[in-house]
Amino acid sequence: MAEQHKEVQHRTEEADVFRTKVFGVQDGLIGVGSIALGAAGFSHNSLLVLITGLIATIAQAFSMGVGEYISTRVRMQVFGNEIKKENYEIENYPEKEKDELISFYQEKGFSREESERIAEILMKNKDVVLHEMLIHELKIFPEEFERPAKLGLIMAFYLVVGGLIPLIPFGVDVALKIGFDLALIISVAFILITLSVFGVASTRYTGLSRPRGALEQVGTGILALMGSYLAGYALSLLFPVPTGLF
Repeated sequence: MAEQHKEVQHRTEEADVFRTKVFGVQDGLIGVGSIALGAAGFSHNSLLVLITGLIATIAQAFSMGVGEYISTRVRMQVFGNEIKKENYEIENYPEKEKDELISFYQEKGFSREESERIAEILMKNKDVVLHEMLIHELKIFPEEFERPAKLGLIMAFYLVVGGLIPLIPFGVDVALKIGFDLALIISVAFILITLSVFGVASTRYTGLSRPRGALEQVGTGILALMGSYLAGYALSLLFPVPTGLF
């Protein structure tokens, strides 16, 4: 029985959105989680940790969402300006653009005669010439662009999701008094489990093995969380909290 050919799927068109989702969740889990654990190390008080974490989540959702919007918009404006220049050259200097096309195809291994024939055919369609120039000369792939507002909203949403996960156990402790230490342990567990899940999910795009994808995410998370908690604890020794404040 002949072996069935398995189709290889390329996912570069999803890269921008996936990167934004992962970055948002990671920033929530590790960024807000580190702030929360720093507050935990300093105060050992679930209410303070919860409030600090919620403020950090809201602030980072706005700042990172707006930052993603601005950076993507500026990137698209730069590329748009380059596309406008290239369009101008195609309209006003077609022979120059044709020579560039010939050079591109010669570099790919075509003969001079073959390259000239290809360029001659392509020059009949200005849109095709523009596409070739964007790819070969400017290294721009417009089909991969995502709308800035879309990426900004995705970033903010996933950051909120990631930021709330470490805070759930402290919220439960405030409401049900399960104990600060237990809340801290569960919070760390939530963070590491979620990081491992996203690490495994990312292997669909990165090509890494699932264990390695999970370990990379969990390893960096542990370093950030441990450092933040210990820093908060060290600050509590340098600046003792007045009795009865929390």
